[in-house]
Amino acid sequence: MSDNLNYYYIKLKESYFDQDNIKILESLPNGHIYSLIILKLYLKSAKSEGRLMMTPSIPYDPEKVEILANVLGHDISHVKEALRLGLELDLITIIKGYEIWMTDIQNFIGKSSTEADRKRKYRNHITSDGQMSGQISDKSPPEIEKEIEIEKEAPAMKRAYELSCLIKTLHKQFDKKYSGDPNLWTQDIEKLLRIDHRGYDEIKQVIHWCKTPENFWFSNIMSGKNLRKQYPKLLAQMKNDQKKGPELIEIQLDQEPLEFGSLL
Repeated sequence: MSDNLNYYYIKLKESYFDQDNIKILESLPNGHIYSLIILKLYLKSAKSEGRLMMTPSIPYDPEKVEILANVLGHDISHVKEALRLGLELDLITIIKGYEIWMTDIQNFIGKSSTEADRKRKYRNHITSDGQMSGQISDKSPPEIEKEIEIEKEAPAMKRAYELSCLIKTLHKQFDKKYSGDPNLWTQDIEKLLRIDHRGYDEIKQVIHWCKTPENFWFSNIMSGKNLRKQYPKLLAQMKNDQKKGPELIEIQLDQEPLEFGSLL
């Protein structure tokens, strides 16, 4: 079915406005304006699974807020401040320096179509005796399938970016000259999560293990591509090290041990 027969929507839980970050946002001067802008951004990003797109191939540039402000129908200063606050309150993520992604969009997105509407009306058509007036397909309607797909895939990019930032932070602790861009790692880590089905916590543990200066891999894993390629080996070596446990170190004292009497 062509995309022009589909429409997208967001579903807000009744507790949406009870979230701490939304409460903080709306407590600020012009907070309700910023909150409305955030909601509009969620709606605009729904079709592209959380990514704010001006066209199917061109994302909105966070450096060119005036374009987004014109589309949203809000003052430029309000949109700029809403974006800034959204970043601080973890409502928005900037990826690759020029892509705006809405956080937790997978919790809100739905998708429907003319076919789905037809089935919905069909389900609602109840006969006088309370029975369905006909048979319907057991297959999930498009909007449900879309929600399941997004729940599996949409979070991966944001989590991959978080792990990329972790790599930069850990490496820079011991190599001050390192200035690796997290965006160089994100796509391959996203593939580790989504395609290779590696767990977020497991990848995080491997990163901590290999990004210690005494580890051979510290200076040999310098890209997301290499991390993904070597990941099975890294994981196996990490688990092997964990089995060995810390080495026992025998400490010898040069001086004679004290007698109890000398302490009295």
